Amino acid sequence: MTPMWKRSAGLLVASALVGITACSSGSDKNSGASTAPSASASAAPTAVASATPAAPAKFKLYISDYSVAVPPKDNASLKYMMQKTNTDIDIQTLPHGQYADQLKLKFAAGDFPDVYSQWSPPEQELVDSGKILELNALIDKYGQNLKKVIPQTAWDAVTQGGKILAIPQPSLAQTGSILYIRKDWLDKLNLQIPKTSDELLNVLKAFRDGDPNGNGKKDEIPFTMREKISWGDNIFSMWGVLPTRTRYFNNEVIYGGATPDIKKGLEYLANLYKEKLLDQEFLTNSRSVWEQKIKSGVVGVWAHDPSLSAQWQTDLTNSLQGAKPDVITIPTPKGVGYDGPVGTSISPVAKTFIIFKSAKNPEAIVKWLDWLVTAEGQAYTEYGVEGDTYKKDGANIVYNADKDKNDKNDWRKNWFQMHGYNDDVMKAKSSPADYAKLSAAYKVANGEGIVNQQVGMVTAKNNANYDTMYLEAASKVILGAAPSSSYDTFISTWRKQGGDAMIKEETDWYNKYRKK
Repeated sequence: MTPMWKRSAGLLVASALVGITACSSGSDKNSGASTAPSASASAAPTAVASATPAAPAKFKLYISDYSVAVPPKDNASLKYMMQKTNTDIDIQTLPHGQYADQLKLKFAAGDFPDVYSQWSPPEQELVDSGKILELNALIDKYGQNLKKVIPQTAWDAVTQGGKILAIPQPSLAQTGSILYIRKDWLDKLNLQIPKTSDELLNVLKAFRDGDPNGNGKKDEIPFTMREKISWGDNIFSMWGVLPTRTRYFNNEVIYGGATPDIKKGLEYLANLYKEKLLDQEFLTNSRSVWEQKIKSGVVGVWAHDPSLSAQWQTDLTNSLQGAKPDVITIPTPKGVGYDGPVGTSISPVAKTFIIFKSAKNPEAIVKWLDWLVTAEGQAYTEYGVEGDTYKKDGANIVYNADKDKNDKNDWRKNWFQMHGYNDDVMKAKSSPADYAKLSAAYKVANGEGIVNQQVGMVTAKNNANYDTMYLEAASKVILGAAPSSSYDTFISTWRKQGGDAMIKEETDWYNKYRKK
């Protein structure tokens, strides 16, 4: 089963990256250049001194092309990385959309690289067959910067029974879904940011009745979701449960939607629907329809990815001329009677690098990845080559974004970035207004979240038709077609029809590799 990881997710890494602040470069406004403090900032880790091998270390890497142009071998930015790390990397890209399938075909044919990248830990079959290299000793010897920059939650996600099986890049955001709210509506109705489920309910009622968009019509949609009850997990999480993510409950690893605690969220949504506080078309809203409702200025609260916080503000400002909308992100409120973690599923890893036991130079691979998280390496993945796409100007770095883009260097960050969220970089690469929205959103996303026990787990081949059965049972409760008590029938039926087998498999894996 594909692990339930989100790429758009991650952790705040305080020690990571170059110190950067945005200011004018003094160059032509259309040059795409921005100015930031020097990459030699003391906050970033420094390279570990080591003897330079007589010849570059050679190894083969499989990596997704991320649907961007693959650079030629004489690309200046690519050559720079290999020169700095004294490596000769045979980089073989596979199509992004078919990457996982292409890897499986190659591995099935016995075609193994020295190292490969993907978005999860290694496949359990490769681990069990002894093909994956345990990295603890190599990281201790050659990866001191990796240990400084990568947080423990990311290491935990790629560790089985104490054995580190991959080198992870921390996610940019710890959680991939946070709540957005129209702050201008709150201000107009003299409301405070809701901190509990009851306070959120009162805000939504005020949005329904108070004409906050000022058009004299009762057309406001206080809260909206998308088809298949998507982008609604923040509501369920007010009580610490996520329907399609696993939790450790009664000594079992089980979907949150197959536990009785899910009924609190279902009952809350059923009340919202009955009171017309929830979009009455939530089950059929396509992405485009959902987005248009928000941009048309009738929606008060919705959930989405933190990376789009600045874009939502821009979109509403452009579509609601003269209305002065103010879109902000807020922490997930706490459910009344609940005092545990809230927010959506924690996804600590953006991508991983996995080394095969057959690799001829595994120490060189670890050293290469260790360089990528130094101040110099992080400046490289963000800005490229000094003198080419950025230059030093006293204590600052002047980054020529246009040249970097024109040189088609999009691959560099996609392929080789190994750090998580960094506020200084966000500031340098955003306008002041966008930075304010983005930094606030990432603060929320990196300050909440619920552990997903399936992170790093590749076991069950199917989920016993859980998605379809859950959607049908949950929809009936929310629409008022069935009482919440009827939901127990779904749980019992699903368990009997294959759910118990899945639960046992995942619980056994968890007890063997994760339980402390």
